[in-house]
Amino acid sequence: MSHRRARGGFTLIEILVAVGIVASVAVLVWGSFQQAHRARRTVEAKMSRYRAARIAMDRMIRDISMAYLSNNVVPGTEQTPRTFFDGVRKTDVDELRFSYFGHQRLYADAKEADTAAVSYFGLRDKQDPRRIHLMRRETRRLQADRFENIAGETDLLCDDVVRLELSYYHPDRREWLETWQTTQADGFPGRLPSKVRIRLVIHDDQGEELAFLTETRIAMFQLLDTSPR
Repeated sequence: MSHRRARGGFTLIEILVAVGIVASVAVLVWGSFQQAHRARRTVEAKMSRYRAARIAMDRMIRDISMAYLSNNVVPGTEQTPRTFFDGVRKTDVDELRFSYFGHQRLYADAKEADTAAVSYFGLRDKQDPRRIHLMRRETRRLQADRFENIAGETDLLCDDVVRLELSYYHPDRREWLETWQTTQADGFPGRLPSKVRIRLVIHDDQGEELAFLTETRIAMFQLLDTSPR
């Protein structure tokens, strides 16, 4: 049985072939669109994690660069110095507490100052204890009291952290140290490291590790002498 072409029309076979070609092209275009969309989402998620890590690194660089120590001691509080720099090595997130010149006063009459104390520490997620978050706590001013007892605010600096490693450079020894404590007699009373190395490792959106490394200088690593002349 032969198929006759109607005048100015198409045979059934030609129509079926055309429909098949259009359907195949549509499937290829849709597959390419889905692949491009998935690739875009993957890139955006990875860039979001990069931004989170860079913001955390930039904040730590800014804070640490303004660390300072002073010999100004309130009478009767010699056992609890107002200024300090204590960095301790931990298995996951190193802890660091220090006094610095970078506090921003938001209200003119608030009982705050340009100087305050900052700390970095790790905190496990309440919903998923396998996840560790990098936290930052800042007091409203310096006081001759235990850091935990001074009023302040705690914020999330970076979520899902694998490792925060802080190293401290001793300019005389010309070596990097794992700890630096000014509040311990066997540490470095009255002296700051000249540089701090920051190594931050986080999980990306796929669970892979992303590592970031930088250094910052401490402008005033020598003890500030505020005693009357």
